[in-house]
Formats: sequence, C-alpha cells, structure tokens
Amino acid sequence: MSALDEGVFDLAGIVRDVARRHPTRVAVIEPRASGGRFYYERYSYQRLSREAESVAVGLREIGIREGTRVVYMAPPSFEAAVILVALTRVGAVSLMIDPSVGYLNVAERLRRVSPEAMVGIPIAHAGRVAFGWGPRLMKRAIVVNGRFPGAHTLASLRRAAPLEPERARVTPRDSAAVLYTTGSTGPAKPAEYLHSSFSAVHRVAHHSWAFSEQPIPVDLVAFPAFMTVALSFGGTSVVPPIDFVRQKPATAPAPEILTVINDCEVQSLFASPALLERLARHAHDAKQRMPSLRRVIGGGAPLFPELMRQLTEVMGEGAEVCSNYGATEALPSTEIGSREVLADEALLARGQGICVGRALPGVTLRVVPLTDGVMATTRADAELPVGEVGELIVSGENVSPRYFDDAASTAKNKAYDESGRVWHRLGDVGYRDAQGRLWVLGRAGHVVRTERGLLFPMRAETLLDGHPEVRRSGLVGVPSGAHQLPVICVELRAGVRTAERPRIQRELLELLKAHEHSRPIERVLFSRGLPVDPRHNAKIERPKLAAWAAKQLER
Repeated sequence: MSALDEGVFDLAGIVRDVARRHPTRVAVIEPRASGGRFYYERYSYQRLSREAESVAVGLREIGIREGTRVVYMAPPSFEAAVILVALTRVGAVSLMIDPSVGYLNVAERLRRVSPEAMVGIPIAHAGRVAFGWGPRLMKRAIVVNGRFPGAHTLASLRRAAPLEPERARVTPRDSAAVLYTTGSTGPAKPAEYLHSSFSAVHRVAHHSWAFSEQPIPVDLVAFPAFMTVALSFGGTSVVPPIDFVRQKPATAPAPEILTVINDCEVQSLFASPALLERLARHAHDAKQRMPSLRRVIGGGAPLFPELMRQLTEVMGEGAEVCSNYGATEALPSTEIGSREVLADEALLARGQGICVGRALPGVTLRVVPLTDGVMATTRADAELPVGEVGELIVSGENVSPRYFDDAASTAKNKAYDESGRVWHRLGDVGYRDAQGRLWVLGRAGHVVRTERGLLFPMRAETLLDGHPEVRRSGLVGVPSGAHQLPVICVELRAGVRTAERPRIQRELLELLKAHEHSRPIERVLFSRGLPVDPRHNAKIERPKLAAWAAKQLER
C-alpha cells in the first residue's frame, strides 16, 4: 500500500522512509552550466531527508506549523525540494502562485488568501516588497537559492532534528494546498486541496506517468508545482535548465533541455505543448534522439497527432506520448495515448473536436445538459446519450472540493449528487463516442450563439488547424444584434508570405463550408499571433481575441 493511501500528504514521511531503505538513491539532480557544458549535482534521499527534518524544526521555531498559510514561489531546485518536504513535516498549507500571471494579478491573488508566511527566490521577495505580494513586512519570510534582507535562509533555519520526527497533526480533511487557476477564462480562483485530494492527485499522476518500482523513475517536470510527483514515489526529480523568471514554455531552451534529458537518462517528462513543440522541432532539426525517454505527458492544452508523432520518432523504443485533460480543480481527469491516436482513423479526422480519452483510475465523468446558472445538484440519470453535446462534470478523490474562502465560486462551480459526492463543473462542452471516449468542443462560455444555432469552437478550429500553413486558429463571437457573428482568427506558420493570404483564406472558407458544424462561419481574419495564457503559452485568450476581431471588422 502506498503511503498516500492513508489520505495525508506526508511527503516528509515518504522521503524519510526511502532514505532509510535506500540512503544513496538520488532524489534530485540539479544541472549547472559551465563553459558551455553541463555538470550535475546529485543529492541523495539521505541528504534530502536530513536537511528537510532539520529545517522543519526551524520552521516550527519561527511559527510555521499546522495550518499556516505559506506562499510558495520558487522554481525547482534542491533547496526547493528541501523546503517542500519540510513544509509537509510541519503540516503547513502551501499556496502555489505562478508569477507569470503578472505583478498586479499576483498581488490581488495573495490578498485574497491572507498569507502568513512566504517561501521564494530573491526576486519573489523583491516583488513582495515592491508590489505588495502579501505583507511587505513579514517575520516568516524564507528565501531559497540566494539571500534577501530580513528573510530566513535554509541555513539559518537548520536545527538538530529529532531521531524520530512526529508526523504533522493533520487529518485527511485538513487543507494541504491551494492552487490558482490560470484566469484565462475569467477571474483566477483558489482551488483548495485537502490532504485526501492532494494525495489522490499524486496517486493518479503516478499512474499517468507510468511509474514503477523498477526502474526507479527519473522525471523532469517543467511545472514547478509538480516537483513533488517523483519524490512522492521515491523517484528522482531532475531540475530543468529553464530560467522560470525570464523564460516561458514557448521560449524555453530546447537544446539545453534535450542535453539534460540525455545526460540524466530522464524517463518521463511533463510539460506544456508549447515547450514540447520546441523540443520536438529541435530534436528533428538537429537529428538528435532522446533514447531514455519513455513517457511524455502534455498538460494545459491538447496535444495534436502531428506533435505526438514527432515526439515518438525521437524518443526511446516503445515510448508513448500522452495527452492529459482536466482542470486546476481536477488534476488530472482523462488521458489518451499516442498509440491509440495514431492507429485510429476516427481520431485523426478533423472537425469532431478534441478526443481526450477515457477517465483515469478513480475518476468519474459525466456529460449532462447545459446549464447557464448554478447546478446545485446532479443525478446519474441526467447523463446524456452517446454523441449528444452537453456540459462536462467530473468527480473523484483527486477533485478539489471547494475554493479557499470563496463560497460564491464554490456554489457556481460545484454540484452534489444524491449521496453528497462533490462534482466539479469543468466549464467545457463535449460528448462521448461509442467507445466511451470523451470529446471536448471548447469552453461553455466560448460557444458562439449565431442566428443559425450554436457553434462549438473546437469543431471549426480542428478543421483549420489541419491546413499545412496554419499554426493555430481561434473561433470567437462578435456581438451582432441579439446574436453573435462567428469569426475565426488564424495564425499562420512561420515563413508563410503575406501574398499567400488570399489563397489560404479561400481554402479555409472552402473547408468551413464543407462541414455542417462550421458552415455558418464566413469570416476569416489573419493575426500575427493569437493571444495565449501566460502559464502554458497554449490556451487561447478568447476575450482578448474577440475584442481584436471586433476592431478588425469595424475597419
């Protein structure tokens, strides 16, 4: 039985157990660049556990204990791993904040959760002082990977650790973490994870990542909040060579990432499609492979068949690329792999939406009638038949049951069945096929309401995204009387000449007219680049795109 099955996210206990049984096993590999080459610092489980237990004593001494709300703003590193493990030893609640959302947004989000302590790299503490990221004067401020005036370093927190540390006095129903949604489809919301649900997230991730006891997992994760996935299984977490302050997924250094993957014999990789596109393109252009890589997981946006094929061609024998689907409040929910996608013509056809596969173990999905307002309750007999489009809801132990101190968002986004089980409204529309696979057609709030009926974004977009000169497209609705005028905005691939646009526009309109679900779309606009979310660089920010389209039509 996994330690996570007890329902308390006791990462410190897991790390300590591995350290006792396999003291020299590598917990964290941290690359260092020197003279154009990498060398690597390898930290054992014995050292990680020893330092985390020592720091945990210091945390209690400065008042960080069970239930203390601690802002966490640090990229992956060994010091970050130490503090993450130590925070679980004392039972603190980690508030995961992504600074890529912008200075003012970070300040607004932190005000809503009233932080009592902060862990961050020096620039994060500079933001705390300059922009009010939590209290400017904070006695319980901790800096990692550097120094900052008035903040505790890990070295200053080290104390003599007890021979037998006690587990934090928390229960499965206590809060473990708060993860903010991206805010790309409305105001960002603080999803509160209990210890039971956060433990379930890690169990589902272990299954999705295809972890096994042999060989020991070696994982590189490009999302800072998921550094704990490998450690919670007793695996090795490889720090990616990414400057998270200055680089986004769409600008991450693919050559360096590929080098680290090969040098460290990384077996699994979790990243945004924007980063995976760069990695696949570089590997093909440089004629390089990643033979150790067995599993790639894409999250945050769909992985299309072309990218799946490109990645599997440069990975190890028998490797698979998987696309995960879910939400910040339900991590992850479904999965589909490249073997199934590339072998099934039905999944390669355009204009049907995006197939996100089947529910992961312990997760239940339903397609229910669309509801504009609050969905207070749901019933099993309300599920729609195969092929009928409706709203997607999900339930499972890995689902966040509520939002932190936000009753209004909880009421709007959660529903309850006859047994009191909580269901999360994913905010998307879609349908099931005859094989039980789920297809997503876009956000419910992005459905375009035309005079001729409803248009679902991903039906039209998957049609146009198959055109060889289209990089991506986005369907939006521009207000037109009582309805909306459907407009599809297109970003062309690099190198396509402006003179080619009239021909491409004609071809795209012919594609749209050839399919029933996209026939009402009569306007195609070309954009130099569609606006995307700051976290994944993959989700289209449709309110911004709709405003841009409206201005273009006015001209």
